Amino acid sequence: MGLIDLSLEVQEGQIFGLVGPNGSGKTTTIKLLLGLIFPTSGSGEIFGYPLGSLDYKKHIGFVPEGPYFYDHLNAVELLRFYGSLFGMHGAELENRIEYLLKLVGMWDRRERKVLNYSRGMLQRIALAQGLINDPDLLLADEPTSGLDPIGAIQIRDVLIRLRDEGKTVFLCSHLLKEMEPLCDAVAILNQGVVCQQGSMEELLTSKDGRYVAAFRGLDQAALQHLRILAERVDSEGEQYLATFPDQHSATAAANEMIGKGAQLIKITPQRMTLEEVFIEAVGGIPE
Repeated sequence: MGLIDLSLEVQEGQIFGLVGPNGSGKTTTIKLLLGLIFPTSGSGEIFGYPLGSLDYKKHIGFVPEGPYFYDHLNAVELLRFYGSLFGMHGAELENRIEYLLKLVGMWDRRERKVLNYSRGMLQRIALAQGLINDPDLLLADEPTSGLDPIGAIQIRDVLIRLRDEGKTVFLCSHLLKEMEPLCDAVAILNQGVVCQQGSMEELLTSKDGRYVAAFRGLDQAALQHLRILAERVDSEGEQYLATFPDQHSATAAANEMIGKGAQLIKITPQRMTLEEVFIEAVGGIPE
């Protein structure tokens, strides 16, 4: 998929998500950043160096979608090979290999050859090879593809850990529900065009000015009155979430409910899900 007037700025030390359906141009963007292809117009920089420059490549790692490795190697041999490409050797490399295999849950299976790997094991070892050089920037294309829920959580925990260490993660995926709790900022890509971008907080805050008030301790009479005041009332455990058209009406209703003995938990702008933002942005349901 070709890209049309793509403009992105990724801040250091954040997890940046490029989301969109299959075929939207995410992998093409990754290839541009890696210097595997070049833009027909415009320019870009990584760490101040132009796209494709060898000067930044030693500081980045890459986790491809659908990784392919030499079948006859085991996990240790594979990482030893990739480490050697960065000039690593000796105890430094061996310690790094052990650390990474434990990090991605592959240490106990380190002697198994790639030929016998499951899809999930391939994804785990792909992440390990992407981190072999301790990169400042990790580019990852669908890194949880093929993983079971526990494996996906483990990979997300690794990405968060990298962010907490001050590293930058550029993450491509069409799995919106996975990206929402993970990313600091997001760009929504569809048919080669960025439809929306911004911090996760900016994107998920409702643009129509609605507010949600959360209450506890409502008796039936108070709950019935709340349903009259609010546009809608939803229950979530012991809490009731009431939606209002604006902050003023939410505050006024909260004062009334407190007068009826209810406990106000919070009043906040209404938040959307990333999937809802996506559908609103592109006018369709993500794949």
